[in-house]
Amino acid sequence: MRLFSPLSEVERKKLIEERKKSSTFWKIIHLLGSLRLAIFLLLSIAFGCAIATFLESRLDTQVAQFYIYKSPWFFGWLILLCVNLFAVTLTRIPWKKRHLGFIVTHYGIIILLMGALVGLKKGFEGFITLEVGDAPSNRLTTKDTVLLVKNPILNEIEEFRFPAELWKPSPKSPRALNIPGTGLKFYADDYARELFLSEDITKEPNSESSGVLIELKSKMANQAVRYVLLKNDPSRGSEDFFGMARLEMKDPSPAEEMSFHESAVLFANAPDQSVIHAHEGVSSNYRYFLLWDNPAVANRSLFVVLIGQDGEKRTWPLNEIIHKTVDLPGEAKMEVAEYWPNFSLKDGKPTSLSGEPLNPAILVHIHWQNDHRANLIFRLWDSPDGIINYQLLRKGKIYQEGQIERDKPLPLGWGDWSATLLKFEPHASIKREIQKIKPAESAVAQLLPSGLHCWIEDKKTKEKTQPLWILSGYPQSFVLDNIHLQISFGFKTITLPFRVSLEKFEVPRNEGSDSPSDFISTLRFEDPQTGKTVIGKAHMNYPASFPGGLWRSVLGLNYKFSQSSWNPQDLNESTLQVLYDPGWPLKWVGSLMICLGILTMFLISPKPPVVLDKDTKSIPKDENSSCQPTTPHSIS
Repeated sequence: MRLFSPLSEVERKKLIEERKKSSTFWKIIHLLGSLRLAIFLLLSIAFGCAIATFLESRLDTQVAQFYIYKSPWFFGWLILLCVNLFAVTLTRIPWKKRHLGFIVTHYGIIILLMGALVGLKKGFEGFITLEVGDAPSNRLTTKDTVLLVKNPILNEIEEFRFPAELWKPSPKSPRALNIPGTGLKFYADDYARELFLSEDITKEPNSESSGVLIELKSKMANQAVRYVLLKNDPSRGSEDFFGMARLEMKDPSPAEEMSFHESAVLFANAPDQSVIHAHEGVSSNYRYFLLWDNPAVANRSLFVVLIGQDGEKRTWPLNEIIHKTVDLPGEAKMEVAEYWPNFSLKDGKPTSLSGEPLNPAILVHIHWQNDHRANLIFRLWDSPDGIINYQLLRKGKIYQEGQIERDKPLPLGWGDWSATLLKFEPHASIKREIQKIKPAESAVAQLLPSGLHCWIEDKKTKEKTQPLWILSGYPQSFVLDNIHLQISFGFKTITLPFRVSLEKFEVPRNEGSDSPSDFISTLRFEDPQTGKTVIGKAHMNYPASFPGGLWRSVLGLNYKFSQSSWNPQDLNESTLQVLYDPGWPLKWVGSLMICLGILTMFLISPKPPVVLDKDTKSIPKDENSSCQPTTPHSIS
């Protein structure tokens, strides 16, 4: 069948009606291209977009995306609209010259919608926080939360979309997911944006450390803070008090140099999720990482990288310094105390699920001395008869000492602050428990990231594991029916095919004020496949692109880095938004076709009917007839 035909309008319509009656195929085409279906689809999509706009303004963009823009029904409606637009052009076959603008416009809309679908499915928006001097990174964090399940039956890591903020589980309506190939089911019955790791002391007969739970309270400041201290424990023997004083549990000794201690848990697979704790509240100002030498190869090695305050970088192979102490400049020392090849938390304590380096992590201690003494020290120690003694020191000199009685406030001489001994155990250990709300009594609480309260259940026997909290970014292990599952919860991460680092971050100011006039991130892009290195700059309204090039921009193959946020307290840090949209060229081609089609409809329009005179009716010209309309003057 010819797409364009010189048939008259009457003959063309007759042909369309005949094939519509005689052919099932054309009946379906006319049904899919009907005006009623088009109106229904357009009204439905418009209604959905109106709801999405309301949700986006009142709640959050993620809510609108989850329930509307990225929902299966919205995708289906857009695809059905494309089918309707394509079918309606087929119903006009054979086309006339005047149909050209109509066809181009409809196909432009189809291509535009296809570009939007490709962008939603294949494109992404992520964020990356970089700091000057840090190692190059290739991991983005998105706003979507997911579950990662290491499935030993299928021998693969499966990713399940789990928008906990939008799809909140509860004890009355737990959320469930089937784990393929295992016969097991995952259940979550609670979600918390913030969790608390509560700590208390408990009796431990085999422990050689005594411990106390002590509360410092101020009525004027309306504050009460609790601390757990273990005597002579390197990690829990002292605590910082708001940077003003130090609490410690140790036997008294002559005046000595003040020692400082910092601990860090470093993750090879997530360098940006390191956990660092300065025990005396004073940072070492070191930056350290556990990194792969080449993440892309199978036989890779782990290295410990340390960057000093002067920017000098030092690197050691991990296998050479495990359980060893390394000397650092300034008489500081670094000790790699623990190594977990496959890190996980079990009952609030770190452990390794296997000997394979699947999720490597290490515990690092930094020790150093300082000539300056702590301004205020509150020292506790126990005597053999179970009495708790104390000393209060200012600039190394004792200004108050004695015995502290249980449940009796002791004025400290720090304003109206007082200390109360709540618990004492001569053989103590720390009891840890994750809770959804901050405990009000008998515990010290440390703020933790968000998490899911969940368990695993056998679908046939209904046997289930003990419910546990899975913290965002920290894998948790479950064992049921001899099946060992490792499950992680957190923000979806995307691995870039290249690495990026921050060379410099600048914040120019408006003349005569401190208000920023621009934010400029100087970025270094490194492609490990080609060895290509490019320096780019991301301004406030001008993104940096990689790999770059006009043809990549035209095809939508560039990654665009735009300035997202900054930290006024640290001008060496910058957060960037990363956009990748492979549907971009289809959107532009579709938009241009729509404009061209509309223009064509104005230029190629049907000729108006010929009017004889005021008393004669309009007679349209027959395009296929050689006869011309006659007038009274042409009759002889």
